Amino acid sequence: MRALVTGGAGFVGSNLVRFLCNKKWNITALDDFSSSGRTEIDSRAVLVRGSIGNQKLLEKLLKGVDVVFHLAATGIIKISLENPEWYFQNNFMNVLKILEAMRKRGVKKIVYSSTAAVYGEPKRVPIMEDDVKEPVNPYGAAKFGFESALSAYYHSFGIESVSLRYFNVYGPGDEQRPATRAVPNWIKAALRNQPLTMYWGGKQIKDYIFVEDVARANYLAATKGRGCEFYSIGSGIGRKMTDVAKILEKVMGKKLKIKQMGNRAGDPNVLIADITKIKKELGWKPQVSFEDGLKKTIEYYKLQLE
Repeated sequence: MRALVTGGAGFVGSNLVRFLCNKKWNITALDDFSSSGRTEIDSRAVLVRGSIGNQKLLEKLLKGVDVVFHLAATGIIKISLENPEWYFQNNFMNVLKILEAMRKRGVKKIVYSSTAAVYGEPKRVPIMEDDVKEPVNPYGAAKFGFESALSAYYHSFGIESVSLRYFNVYGPGDEQRPATRAVPNWIKAALRNQPLTMYWGGKQIKDYIFVEDVARANYLAATKGRGCEFYSIGSGIGRKMTDVAKILEKVMGKKLKIKQMGNRAGDPNVLIADITKIKKELGWKPQVSFEDGLKKTIEYYKLQLE
């Protein structure tokens, strides 16, 4: 199989590229290096520097491709609140160029990295795929808008799509710039004997899923997904952030200091995935426990900080 992975040098993207290379796929990755600064990926893949807004480049890279994995995006909610117009341009309008390039090249399948942010503040938990979508920030709104575009391109042009709504992904390789995600920030702070910065008094409830499980979900979406489908990708387990800190203490074997940062705009209070649908239809379920995932992530950052 031949695939194009946009955002292939990013956190999830680089892990997905390695996973697909292990499956003997022929991979081209496209990235502008703005998210993580990573300029090297698995040597078995071809890495091209460029923008998803460059339709001519997209059409060139899509020649002979069987499936597109679209992961390229600006994923920092704070930026979406500060500059929403630019955010929609980058995360929605530019992404439409991928669909147009696919249409012109006759590529008939795309796996889209969406987000639990499309649900906004859920009316019930765990969240099912057909629950109400009311994004509370431009990040979720742009992602939800592109899901609608995928539906239109499926019904109008026969381009199949699978949208994977990620909950809180964590694991090795997360080099987000600027870093906003709790788990990598907390691990790096703990390794440096610095306090963990916590928002909302640690009362938020989040659903954490290990990046290797996410990569496998992408693979199954490409090989088994049909039509125009949407799946939530989480563990199905909600954890208060205070409990996440306690588990991290246990895994690291030391007491951690907490620095309370007050509230932060754009954060839903509770996000927990119902993963019944993807279990039934694609045969996917998480394989890495939270503690084991934390151990692997800690080892990665230990090496990074040496």
